[in-house]
Amino acid sequence: MTAVAGLLDASPEAVEQDIAEAYALVRAYEGDHMVSEEGDPHTEFARLRRRAAVHRSTLERVLTGADSTQETVTPAWHVVSFAAAEQVIRDEDTFSSSAYDDSMGRVIGRSFLEMDHQEHRTWRSILQGGFNRQAVLARREEIRSTVTSRLSSITARGSGDLVADVAFPVALTTIARMAGLPHGTRIGTLYTWAVGLREDPDGRIRHGAEELLDTPSAWAPGSLMDLLLRAENPTIGTGPRLLPALRLLLSTGTEPPCRSLATLMYTALTDPWVPALLRTDPSLAPAVFQECWRWEPPLTWVFRRCTTDTELAGRKIGRGELVCVNLASANRDDTRWSHAHLFDFRREPLPSLAMGTGPHTCLGRHLAAAEAQELLPELISAVDSAWPMGWTLHTDGPAGRGFRSPGHLGIRLGTTQGLTSK
Repeated sequence: MTAVAGLLDASPEAVEQDIAEAYALVRAYEGDHMVSEEGDPHTEFARLRRRAAVHRSTLERVLTGADSTQETVTPAWHVVSFAAAEQVIRDEDTFSSSAYDDSMGRVIGRSFLEMDHQEHRTWRSILQGGFNRQAVLARREEIRSTVTSRLSSITARGSGDLVADVAFPVALTTIARMAGLPHGTRIGTLYTWAVGLREDPDGRIRHGAEELLDTPSAWAPGSLMDLLLRAENPTIGTGPRLLPALRLLLSTGTEPPCRSLATLMYTALTDPWVPALLRTDPSLAPAVFQECWRWEPPLTWVFRRCTTDTELAGRKIGRGELVCVNLASANRDDTRWSHAHLFDFRREPLPSLAMGTGPHTCLGRHLAAAEAQELLPELISAVDSAWPMGWTLHTDGPAGRGFRSPGHLGIRLGTTQGLTSK
């Protein structure tokens, strides 16, 4: 089991270092590949909503906000209103998730993200056993322990980055445990390889992961991968055939939750109403993080492929055409929410599209809620007790176009409390 040993033989300190190196790779990639944009993309999205619910565009313009300089472009429809977005996501007969074949599929292989109808439901029915509310609640103490440890480390050092030191490791370690990866696994290495940020020229990472999948006893009983390995369903497969599923779980279980937690901490530290009201009524916590999801969903777009000629919001969309559903724009539709551009957790609660809807509703929605539910009171407790001498937050706030969240939340303790941009 040499290939496995290369991934597993790591001390707790080495695993921590591996997580830190993984986040450094993530930040380096964002620095090299994030397209700079003038102003807030929400301004552009609002302008588009005022003109129409659906726009003929190109994938390049949707993703970057500018026309491509390349000769070849990818035609696409840009859906920006809540009603049209909800219609697309709910209708898997007309709008297929197979659109991900050309993006995520090329990186991780064909996974249940790209499937529809019974094939997709087969995967969901098995994974639901590890993602349902009861299964997630059983992990709350474990999540709380991780959050407390990470915040305590910042307190002991007197400074840190709440994204790099809390949000990312909490999200990554939580999904790694839920997946069932053995203790000592270099989960940072696996994650960055899973999402295509780390090369694997000699195949050691892939071989190690495949060998793990060929060893059912290596996975924690009742974990997500254990459920899949024990399913004995020909649609699911077993052994190395489950590698795309493992890569997808690490990807979707880390990136969006990390960004959601970062935005949550940003709002808790910059909006004085959040800690003030939660101190008197902790039951308001779900309203806070659900409003965060609406106001700044971590993922801006989901993609669909039209399966038949159809009409959407008065526009004729042809069979085979790409449809880009703008969740960030839909969640700020003023026809659904009053003053939708504002963060206001005291507004009337209405379901947003941050966690999707219909057949592809996010499997991890209960997990995202549990992570937020544990992080929020621990952060406020740190502010009230562990950071009593004051603190300064350095951040530019939520940023990005495809993924949105604060890129950094630099905290420095023992200084005059305040917020600065950096």
